Amino acid sequence: MTLDISRTTKPGLQTSAGVAAQPAVDLDTLVRGILFLAAFLAAWISFHPYPDLSLPPQSVVESGDPANQVGFSTMFLAFAAWTYWHEPRRLMLLLRPVLIATVAWCMLSVIASWEPALAARRLAFELIVISIAAMILLVPKNLRHFSDLLAAATLIVLLACYLGVLLLPQYAIHHATDFLEPEHAGDWRGVFPHKNNAGAAMVLFVFIGFYVARVRSFALGAAIVALAGIFLAFTESKTAIGVLPIALILSGIIGHSRRAALGIAIVVTTLVIFELCSVGTVIFAPMQKLMQAIMPDATFTGRTEIWQLAVQAVTQRPFTGYGFSTFWGTPEVVYGLGDRSTWANAATDAHNAYLNLAVTIGVPGMLLVVLWVVVLPIADFCRRPPEPETAALQMLFLRVCLYGVYASCFESSILQQAGEVWFFYMTSAFGLRYLSLTRITT
Repeated sequence: MTLDISRTTKPGLQTSAGVAAQPAVDLDTLVRGILFLAAFLAAWISFHPYPDLSLPPQSVVESGDPANQVGFSTMFLAFAAWTYWHEPRRLMLLLRPVLIATVAWCMLSVIASWEPALAARRLAFELIVISIAAMILLVPKNLRHFSDLLAAATLIVLLACYLGVLLLPQYAIHHATDFLEPEHAGDWRGVFPHKNNAGAAMVLFVFIGFYVARVRSFALGAAIVALAGIFLAFTESKTAIGVLPIALILSGIIGHSRRAALGIAIVVTTLVIFELCSVGTVIFAPMQKLMQAIMPDATFTGRTEIWQLAVQAVTQRPFTGYGFSTFWGTPEVVYGLGDRSTWANAATDAHNAYLNLAVTIGVPGMLLVVLWVVVLPIADFCRRPPEPETAALQMLFLRVCLYGVYASCFESSILQQAGEVWFFYMTSAFGLRYLSLTRITT
Protein backbone atom coordinates (compact mmCIF):
# COMPACT_ATOMS: atom_id res chain seq x y z
CA MET A 1 0.00 0.00 0.00
CA THR A 2 1.44 3.34 -0.95
CA LEU A 3 1.96 5.44 2.15
CA ASP A 4 1.89 9.21 2.28
CA ILE A 5 4.28 10.04 5.14
CA SER A 6 4.65 13.68 4.22
CA ARG A 7 1.31 14.63 5.81
CA THR A 8 0.95 12.31 8.75
CA THR A 9 -0.55 14.95 11.02
CA LYS A 10 -3.37 16.01 8.71
CA PRO A 11 -6.69 14.20 8.60
CA GLY A 12 -7.94 12.68 5.43
CA LEU A 13 -6.96 10.09 2.90
CA GLN A 14 -4.87 10.25 -0.23
CA THR A 15 -6.72 8.72 -3.17
CA SER A 16 -5.63 7.55 -6.56
CA ALA A 17 -8.13 9.72 -8.43
CA GLY A 18 -6.65 11.70 -11.27
CA VAL A 19 -3.70 9.40 -11.83
CA ALA A 20 -2.98 8.79 -15.50
CA ALA A 21 -4.39 5.54 -16.84
CA GLN A 22 -1.90 2.70 -16.88
CA PRO A 23 -2.00 -0.89 -18.11
CA ALA A 24 -3.86 -3.22 -15.75
CA VAL A 25 -0.75 -5.35 -15.19
CA ASP A 26 2.60 -3.70 -15.90
CA LEU A 27 6.06 -4.83 -14.83
CA ASP A 28 5.91 -2.87 -11.58
CA THR A 29 2.57 -4.42 -10.62
CA LEU A 30 3.86 -7.88 -11.52
CA VAL A 31 6.98 -7.52 -9.37
CA ARG A 32 4.94 -6.27 -6.43
CA GLY A 33 2.55 -9.19 -6.75
CA ILE A 34 5.33 -11.78 -6.93
CA LEU A 35 7.04 -10.37 -3.83
CA PHE A 36 3.82 -10.26 -1.84
CA LEU A 37 2.65 -13.74 -2.79
CA ALA A 38 6.08 -15.29 -2.32
CA ALA A 39 6.34 -14.05 1.26
CA PHE A 40 2.85 -15.06 2.36
CA LEU A 41 2.96 -18.42 0.64
CA ALA A 42 6.36 -19.16 2.18
CA ALA A 43 4.97 -18.32 5.62
CA TRP A 44 1.71 -20.23 5.17
CA ILE A 45 2.63 -23.18 2.95
CA SER A 46 6.32 -23.22 3.96
CA PHE A 47 9.12 -24.83 1.98
CA HIS A 48 8.07 -28.28 3.22
CA PRO A 49 4.39 -28.76 2.34
CA TYR A 50 2.63 -32.08 2.96
CA PRO A 51 5.28 -33.53 5.30
CA ASP A 52 5.25 -37.30 5.77
CA LEU A 53 4.43 -37.76 9.45
CA SER A 54 4.99 -41.50 9.35
CA LEU A 55 8.73 -40.84 9.36
CA PRO A 56 10.68 -39.89 12.51
CA PRO A 57 11.13 -36.11 12.71
CA GLN A 58 14.55 -34.88 11.68
CA SER A 59 16.48 -32.77 14.16
CA VAL A 60 17.54 -29.36 12.88
CA VAL A 61 18.91 -28.04 16.17
CA GLU A 62 22.50 -27.62 15.04
CA SER A 63 22.41 -26.76 11.37
CA GLY A 64 18.92 -25.31 11.01
CA ASP A 65 16.68 -25.74 7.98
CA PRO A 66 18.61 -24.95 4.75
CA ALA A 67 15.42 -24.44 2.72
CA ASN A 68 14.10 -21.86 5.17
CA GLN A 69 17.46 -20.15 5.46
CA VAL A 70 18.00 -19.84 1.72
CA GLY A 71 14.38 -19.07 0.91
CA PHE A 72 13.79 -16.32 3.45
CA SER A 73 17.26 -14.85 3.01
CA THR A 74 16.67 -14.58 -0.73
CA MET A 75 13.29 -12.96 -0.15
CA PHE A 76 14.83 -10.55 2.33
CA LEU A 77 17.38 -9.42 -0.25
CA ALA A 78 14.65 -9.01 -2.85
CA PHE A 79 12.44 -7.00 -0.49
CA ALA A 80 15.39 -4.89 0.68
CA ALA A 81 16.37 -4.10 -2.90
CA TRP A 82 12.79 -3.21 -3.81
CA THR A 83 12.36 -1.05 -0.72
CA TYR A 84 15.66 0.75 -1.35
CA TRP A 85 14.24 2.05 -4.64
CA HIS A 86 10.82 2.86 -3.16
CA GLU A 87 11.28 5.33 -0.31
CA PRO A 88 12.97 3.26 2.43
CA ARG A 89 12.41 6.15 4.87
CA ARG A 90 8.87 4.84 5.32
CA LEU A 91 10.28 2.03 7.48
CA MET A 92 11.45 4.59 10.03
CA LEU A 93 7.88 4.77 11.31
CA LEU A 94 8.31 1.30 12.78
CA LEU A 95 11.53 1.97 14.70
CA ARG A 96 9.81 2.75 17.97
CA PRO A 97 11.87 2.54 21.20
CA VAL A 98 10.28 -0.67 22.44
CA LEU A 99 11.21 -2.50 19.22
CA ILE A 100 14.81 -1.35 19.51
CA ALA A 101 14.88 -2.32 23.20
CA THR A 102 13.43 -5.76 22.42
CA VAL A 103 16.04 -6.48 19.76
CA ALA A 104 18.80 -5.25 22.08
CA TRP A 105 17.57 -7.51 24.87
CA CYS A 106 17.43 -10.49 22.52
CA MET A 107 21.05 -9.77 21.61
CA LEU A 108 21.92 -9.76 25.29
CA SER A 109 20.25 -13.15 25.66
CA VAL A 110 22.43 -14.44 22.84
CA ILE A 111 25.54 -13.47 24.78
CA ALA A 112 24.19 -15.13 27.92
CA SER A 113 23.08 -18.26 26.07
CA TRP A 114 24.64 -21.64 26.74
CA GLU A 115 24.82 -22.01 22.94
CA PRO A 116 25.57 -18.46 21.69
CA ALA A 117 26.38 -19.44 18.10
CA LEU A 118 23.04 -21.22 17.68
CA ALA A 119 21.18 -18.37 19.39
CA ALA A 120 22.87 -15.80 17.15
CA ARG A 121 21.90 -17.67 13.97
CA ARG A 122 18.30 -18.00 15.08
CA LEU A 123 18.07 -14.35 16.07
CA ALA A 124 19.50 -13.30 12.71
CA PHE A 125 16.87 -15.41 10.95
CA GLU A 126 14.12 -13.96 13.15
CA LEU A 127 15.20 -10.43 12.27
CA ILE A 128 15.01 -11.37 8.58
CA VAL A 129 11.42 -12.58 9.00
CA ILE A 130 10.41 -9.50 10.99
CA SER A 131 11.99 -7.23 8.37
CA ILE A 132 10.05 -8.93 5.57
CA ALA A 133 6.83 -8.56 7.59
CA ALA A 134 7.52 -4.83 7.83
CA MET A 135 8.53 -4.29 4.20
CA ILE A 136 5.69 -6.31 2.70
CA LEU A 137 3.17 -3.63 3.67
CA LEU A 138 4.94 -1.17 1.38
CA VAL A 139 4.65 -3.44 -1.67
CA PRO A 140 0.93 -3.25 -2.69
CA LYS A 141 0.13 -0.21 -4.81
CA ASN A 142 -3.05 0.63 -2.90
CA LEU A 143 -5.74 -0.89 -0.71
CA ARG A 144 -7.46 -2.56 -3.66
CA HIS A 145 -4.21 -4.18 -4.71
CA PHE A 146 -3.55 -5.33 -1.13
CA SER A 147 -6.96 -6.97 -0.81
CA ASP A 148 -6.62 -8.67 -4.19
CA LEU A 149 -3.19 -10.09 -3.36
CA LEU A 150 -4.24 -11.21 0.10
CA ALA A 151 -7.33 -12.94 -1.30
CA ALA A 152 -5.21 -14.63 -3.97
CA ALA A 153 -2.69 -15.93 -1.42
CA THR A 154 -5.52 -17.22 0.77
CA LEU A 155 -7.27 -19.01 -2.07
CA ILE A 156 -4.01 -20.63 -3.20
CA VAL A 157 -3.44 -22.08 0.26
CA LEU A 158 -7.05 -23.21 0.61
CA LEU A 159 -6.90 -24.87 -2.81
CA ALA A 160 -3.66 -26.63 -1.88
CA CYS A 161 -5.19 -27.85 1.39
CA TYR A 162 -8.35 -29.23 -0.19
CA LEU A 163 -6.47 -30.82 -3.08
CA GLY A 164 -4.20 -32.46 -0.54
CA VAL A 165 -7.16 -33.94 1.33
CA LEU A 166 -8.71 -35.20 -1.93
CA LEU A 167 -5.62 -36.37 -3.82
CA LEU A 168 -2.92 -36.88 -1.18
CA PRO A 169 -4.79 -37.88 1.98
CA GLN A 170 -1.76 -39.73 3.34
CA TYR A 171 0.09 -36.39 3.48
CA ALA A 172 -2.80 -34.03 4.25
CA ILE A 173 -4.69 -35.95 6.97
CA HIS A 174 -3.38 -37.32 10.25
CA HIS A 175 -3.23 -41.13 10.37
CA ALA A 176 -2.76 -43.79 13.00
CA THR A 177 0.59 -44.52 11.37
CA ASP A 178 1.97 -41.07 12.32
CA PHE A 179 5.26 -41.47 14.15
CA LEU A 180 4.15 -38.90 16.72
CA GLU A 181 0.61 -38.29 18.00
CA PRO A 182 -1.25 -41.08 16.15
CA GLU A 183 -4.26 -40.17 18.30
CA HIS A 184 -5.01 -37.35 15.84
CA ALA A 185 -5.91 -39.85 13.11
CA GLY A 186 -8.61 -38.46 10.82
CA ASP A 187 -7.97 -34.78 11.56
CA TRP A 188 -7.24 -32.65 8.51
CA ARG A 189 -3.95 -30.75 8.24
CA GLY A 190 -3.68 -29.87 4.54
CA VAL A 191 -0.23 -28.56 3.58
CA PHE A 192 0.65 -28.03 7.23
CA PRO A 193 2.69 -30.27 9.55
CA HIS A 194 -0.01 -30.47 12.23
CA LYS A 195 -3.73 -29.98 12.64
CA ASN A 196 -3.12 -27.08 15.04
CA ASN A 197 -1.07 -25.24 12.42
CA ALA A 198 -3.85 -25.83 9.90
CA GLY A 199 -6.49 -24.68 12.37
CA ALA A 200 -4.63 -21.46 13.13
CA ALA A 201 -4.26 -20.68 9.42
CA MET A 202 -7.96 -21.28 8.83
CA VAL A 203 -8.85 -18.77 11.54
CA LEU A 204 -6.69 -16.17 9.80
CA PHE A 205 -8.44 -17.01 6.53
CA VAL A 206 -11.84 -16.49 8.14
CA PHE A 207 -10.72 -12.98 9.15
CA ILE A 208 -9.44 -12.37 5.63
CA GLY A 209 -12.75 -13.57 4.20
CA PHE A 210 -14.64 -11.04 6.31
CA TYR A 211 -12.29 -8.32 5.10
CA VAL A 212 -12.58 -9.27 1.42
CA ALA A 213 -16.37 -9.40 1.73
CA ARG A 214 -16.41 -5.82 3.01
CA VAL A 215 -13.97 -4.17 0.63
CA ARG A 216 -13.95 -6.19 -2.63
CA SER A 217 -16.57 -8.86 -3.18
CA PHE A 218 -19.14 -10.23 -0.80
CA ALA A 219 -19.40 -13.48 -2.75
CA LEU A 220 -15.62 -14.04 -2.80
CA GLY A 221 -15.28 -13.17 0.88
CA ALA A 222 -18.16 -15.46 1.83
CA ALA A 223 -16.56 -18.28 -0.16
CA ILE A 224 -13.26 -17.83 1.69
CA VAL A 225 -15.05 -17.84 5.05
CA ALA A 226 -17.00 -20.98 4.15
CA LEU A 227 -13.98 -22.89 2.83
CA ALA A 228 -11.83 -21.92 5.79
CA GLY A 229 -14.60 -22.60 8.29
CA ILE A 230 -15.28 -26.10 6.96
CA PHE A 231 -11.59 -26.98 6.95
CA LEU A 232 -11.23 -25.57 10.48
CA ALA A 233 -14.00 -27.87 11.71
CA PHE A 234 -12.26 -30.92 10.24
CA THR A 235 -8.93 -30.02 11.86
CA GLU A 236 -10.60 -30.36 15.29
CA SER A 237 -8.05 -27.83 16.59
CA LYS A 238 -9.43 -26.89 20.00
CA THR A 239 -7.27 -23.78 20.39
CA ALA A 240 -8.21 -22.34 17.01
CA ILE A 241 -11.92 -23.12 17.34
CA GLY A 242 -12.04 -21.74 20.87
CA VAL A 243 -10.06 -18.54 20.31
CA LEU A 244 -11.82 -17.55 17.06
CA PRO A 245 -15.06 -16.29 18.69
CA ILE A 246 -13.10 -14.59 21.47
CA ALA A 247 -11.08 -12.59 18.94
CA LEU A 248 -14.26 -11.61 17.09
CA ILE A 249 -16.07 -10.52 20.25
CA LEU A 250 -13.17 -8.53 21.70
CA SER A 251 -12.42 -6.85 18.38
CA GLY A 252 -16.04 -5.73 18.22
CA ILE A 253 -15.90 -4.29 21.73
CA ILE A 254 -12.60 -2.49 21.15
CA GLY A 255 -13.70 -1.26 17.74
CA HIS A 256 -16.89 0.17 19.21
CA SER A 257 -15.24 1.95 22.14
CA ARG A 258 -12.07 3.23 20.40
CA ARG A 259 -10.61 4.08 23.81
CA ALA A 260 -7.00 2.98 24.11
CA ALA A 261 -6.98 2.64 27.90
CA LEU A 262 -10.15 0.55 27.91
CA GLY A 263 -8.99 -1.58 24.99
CA ILE A 264 -5.61 -2.30 26.56
CA ALA A 265 -7.25 -3.10 29.90
CA ILE A 266 -9.65 -5.56 28.25
CA VAL A 267 -6.91 -7.30 26.26
CA VAL A 268 -4.43 -7.54 29.13
CA THR A 269 -7.04 -8.63 31.68
CA THR A 270 -8.32 -11.35 29.36
CA LEU A 271 -4.73 -12.45 28.71
CA VAL A 272 -4.04 -12.71 32.45
CA ILE A 273 -7.18 -14.83 32.88
CA PHE A 274 -6.06 -17.11 30.04
CA GLU A 275 -2.62 -17.50 31.63
CA LEU A 276 -4.06 -18.22 35.06
CA CYS A 277 -6.31 -20.90 33.58
CA SER A 278 -3.42 -22.47 31.65
CA VAL A 279 0.10 -22.06 33.05
CA GLY A 280 -1.40 -20.92 36.35
CA THR A 281 -2.61 -24.47 36.98
CA VAL A 282 0.98 -25.68 37.49
CA ILE A 283 1.84 -22.73 39.76
CA PHE A 284 -1.26 -22.24 41.90
CA ALA A 285 -2.93 -25.29 43.44
CA PRO A 286 -6.39 -23.63 43.68
CA MET A 287 -6.34 -22.93 39.93
CA GLN A 288 -5.43 -26.54 39.26
CA LYS A 289 -8.36 -27.79 41.35
CA LEU A 290 -10.72 -25.32 39.67
CA MET A 291 -9.75 -26.42 36.16
CA GLN A 292 -9.95 -30.09 37.14
CA ALA A 293 -13.50 -29.47 38.31
CA ILE A 294 -14.71 -27.78 35.13
CA MET A 295 -12.59 -29.38 32.36
CA PRO A 296 -12.56 -32.99 31.13
CA ASP A 297 -8.81 -32.69 30.42
CA ALA A 298 -7.13 -30.32 32.87
CA THR A 299 -3.71 -31.27 31.46
CA PHE A 300 -4.51 -29.37 28.24
CA THR A 301 -3.56 -32.48 26.20
CA GLY A 302 -0.36 -33.03 28.14
CA ARG A 303 0.86 -29.45 28.17
CA THR A 304 1.01 -29.21 31.98
CA GLU A 305 4.11 -31.40 32.21
CA ILE A 306 5.87 -29.15 29.71
CA TRP A 307 4.75 -26.06 31.62
CA GLN A 308 6.09 -27.50 34.88
CA LEU A 309 9.50 -28.04 33.31
CA ALA A 310 9.48 -24.55 31.77
CA VAL A 311 8.43 -22.85 35.02
CA GLN A 312 11.23 -24.64 36.84
CA ALA A 313 13.69 -23.45 34.20
CA VAL A 314 12.48 -19.84 34.51
CA THR A 315 13.01 -19.82 38.27
CA GLN A 316 16.64 -20.85 37.72
CA ARG A 317 17.45 -18.14 35.14
CA PRO A 318 14.67 -15.53 35.31
CA PHE A 319 16.66 -12.50 34.13
CA THR A 320 18.51 -13.44 30.93
CA GLY A 321 16.89 -16.79 30.19
CA TYR A 322 18.73 -19.57 28.41
CA GLY A 323 19.32 -17.73 25.15
CA PHE A 324 17.21 -16.70 22.20
CA SER A 325 15.42 -19.81 20.91
CA THR A 326 18.03 -22.08 22.50
CA PHE A 327 16.44 -24.12 25.25
CA TRP A 328 14.17 -26.79 23.80
CA GLY A 329 15.95 -29.50 21.89
CA THR A 330 19.35 -28.84 23.41
CA PRO A 331 21.22 -31.77 25.00
CA GLU A 332 20.98 -30.18 28.45
CA VAL A 333 17.17 -30.33 28.27
CA VAL A 334 16.65 -33.49 26.23
CA TYR A 335 18.82 -35.55 28.59
CA GLY A 336 17.49 -33.98 31.75
CA LEU A 337 17.51 -30.50 33.24
CA GLY A 338 18.78 -30.70 36.81
CA ASP A 339 17.24 -33.58 38.72
CA ARG A 340 14.12 -33.64 36.54
CA SER A 341 13.73 -35.79 33.47
CA THR A 342 10.33 -36.50 31.87
CA TRP A 343 8.96 -36.95 28.38
CA ALA A 344 8.42 -33.17 28.40
CA ASN A 345 12.19 -32.76 27.99
CA ALA A 346 11.74 -33.82 24.36
CA ALA A 347 9.23 -31.03 23.64
CA THR A 348 10.07 -28.59 20.85
CA ASP A 349 8.65 -25.56 22.70
CA ALA A 350 6.72 -24.60 25.81
CA HIS A 351 3.30 -24.64 24.05
CA ASN A 352 2.80 -21.19 25.58
CA ALA A 353 4.51 -18.29 23.86
CA TYR A 354 4.83 -16.11 26.96
CA LEU A 355 6.35 -18.90 29.03
CA ASN A 356 8.56 -19.77 26.08
CA LEU A 357 9.81 -16.17 25.95
CA ALA A 358 10.49 -16.15 29.69
CA VAL A 359 12.55 -19.33 29.33
CA THR A 360 14.58 -18.15 26.35
CA ILE A 361 15.01 -14.37 26.76
CA GLY A 362 14.08 -13.96 30.42
CA VAL A 363 11.17 -12.27 32.15
CA PRO A 364 12.31 -8.70 31.20
CA GLY A 365 12.51 -9.76 27.56
CA MET A 366 9.08 -11.33 27.74
CA LEU A 367 7.62 -8.11 29.17
CA LEU A 368 9.22 -6.06 26.37
CA VAL A 369 7.69 -8.35 23.76
CA VAL A 370 4.27 -8.12 25.43
CA LEU A 371 4.49 -4.32 25.35
CA TRP A 372 5.55 -4.42 21.70
CA VAL A 373 3.07 -6.92 20.21
CA VAL A 374 0.20 -6.99 22.73
CA VAL A 375 -0.22 -3.51 24.19
CA LEU A 376 0.99 -1.11 21.49
CA PRO A 377 -1.07 -2.57 18.60
CA ILE A 378 -4.24 -1.82 20.61
CA ALA A 379 -3.03 1.73 21.25
CA ASP A 380 -2.26 2.12 17.53
CA PHE A 381 -5.72 0.86 16.60
CA CYS A 382 -7.36 3.44 18.86
CA ARG A 383 -5.08 6.35 17.97
CA ARG A 384 -7.00 7.62 14.92
CA PRO A 385 -10.76 7.85 14.38
CA PRO A 386 -12.08 5.20 12.00
CA GLU A 387 -12.17 6.22 8.34
CA PRO A 388 -14.50 4.48 5.87
CA GLU A 389 -11.64 3.61 3.51
CA THR A 390 -9.42 1.95 6.12
CA ALA A 391 -11.82 0.78 8.86
CA ALA A 392 -12.07 -2.76 7.44
CA LEU A 393 -8.29 -3.11 7.16
CA GLN A 394 -7.83 -1.87 10.74
CA MET A 395 -10.34 -4.45 11.93
CA LEU A 396 -8.60 -7.23 10.01
CA PHE A 397 -5.26 -6.35 11.59
CA LEU A 398 -6.82 -6.06 15.05
CA ARG A 399 -8.47 -9.48 14.80
CA VAL A 400 -5.24 -11.12 13.68
CA CYS A 401 -3.35 -9.54 16.58
CA LEU A 402 -5.99 -10.60 19.11
CA TYR A 403 -5.96 -14.15 17.81
CA GLY A 404 -2.17 -14.19 18.08
CA VAL A 405 -2.32 -12.87 21.64
CA TYR A 406 -4.67 -15.55 22.95
CA ALA A 407 -3.68 -18.51 20.80
CA SER A 408 -0.17 -17.93 22.17
CA CYS A 409 -1.40 -19.11 25.56
CA PHE A 410 -1.45 -22.64 24.13
CA GLU A 411 1.05 -22.46 21.25
CA SER A 412 4.47 -20.80 21.00
CA SER A 413 3.60 -18.55 18.07
CA ILE A 414 5.50 -15.38 19.07
CA LEU A 415 9.07 -14.98 17.77
CA GLN A 416 8.48 -18.31 16.06
CA GLN A 417 11.12 -17.78 13.34
CA ALA A 418 8.56 -18.28 10.55
CA GLY A 419 5.04 -19.52 11.02
CA GLU A 420 1.53 -19.23 9.73
CA VAL A 421 0.42 -17.08 12.69
CA TRP A 422 3.56 -15.14 13.60
CA PHE A 423 4.27 -13.70 10.14
CA PHE A 424 0.75 -12.32 9.68
CA TYR A 425 0.68 -11.27 13.34
CA MET A 426 3.79 -9.14 12.78
CA THR A 427 2.42 -7.79 9.50
CA SER A 428 -0.79 -6.81 11.28
CA ALA A 429 1.01 -5.14 14.20
CA PHE A 430 3.12 -3.14 11.77
CA GLY A 431 0.02 -2.42 9.72
CA LEU A 432 -1.80 -0.90 12.70
CA ARG A 433 1.26 1.25 13.35
CA TYR A 434 1.27 2.49 9.75
CA LEU A 435 -2.47 3.16 9.70
CA SER A 436 -2.24 5.14 12.95
CA LEU A 437 0.32 7.54 11.46
CA THR A 438 -0.12 7.70 7.71
CA ARG A 439 -2.47 8.00 4.82
CA ILE A 440 -2.59 5.30 2.23
CA THR A 441 -3.74 5.16 -1.37
CA THR A 442 -7.08 3.50 -1.88
